Amino acid sequence: MAEVVERKGKMWTTTGIVRNGKIYCCIEETLFLAEIGALHLLDENDTPLPLKDIYAKMQEKKHGCSWESFEAYKHLKALGYVIGRHGIPWTLKTAKVDSSAQGSTKMNNIVDGESRGSFIITEMFRCLDINEVQPVFDVYPPNSNFKKSSPGTPCFILCFTSGHPPSKQEIEELGRCCGGCPLKFCNVDHGRVSFFSFNRVELPVLP
Repeated sequence: MAEVVERKGKMWTTTGIVRNGKIYCCIEETLFLAEIGALHLLDENDTPLPLKDIYAKMQEKKHGCSWESFEAYKHLKALGYVIGRHGIPWTLKTAKVDSSAQGSTKMNNIVDGESRGSFIITEMFRCLDINEVQPVFDVYPPNSNFKKSSPGTPCFILCFTSGHPPSKQEIEELGRCCGGCPLKFCNVDHGRVSFFSFNRVELPVLP
């Protein structure tokens, strides 16, 4: 993740998570802001990092990062949506860690201390694997009144598929994990981002 050292403008009210009074951006947010010229990324020696270096980090496909997730993030962000990683609280102030995030079942309690922030972030991102059908992004509608301390319920949760439609069992399990929040599924093929959802799941009737 990237630590925001200096920030200007209102975009930070809907971008990045807050830990210990600082804002941190995941790789999708970092690359998106760098591409539009809204962020200058420096390494540990305060040397500017070019876009190609950020692209290289994305290609490593670590911590739940991939080109597919970035393409979907960029598409939705360009439309004005507010997007956060599923299961990663915007802040730690009385935030309940979502137990549906992979690897977080042992941390589904109320987080009331900032000291555990780095551990929680690292563990959640380390355990993410977006090659499986699972929730990746919480998506909120464009809203000038959005607050990280009380984001409310997402308008939908975005799940990624591995190139084939999810099974009925996978959809039902995801629905239970997400507490009934509307689900949308995303497939990215050669830069083309497609979204789809299921109002009702039925098996085909054989003649």
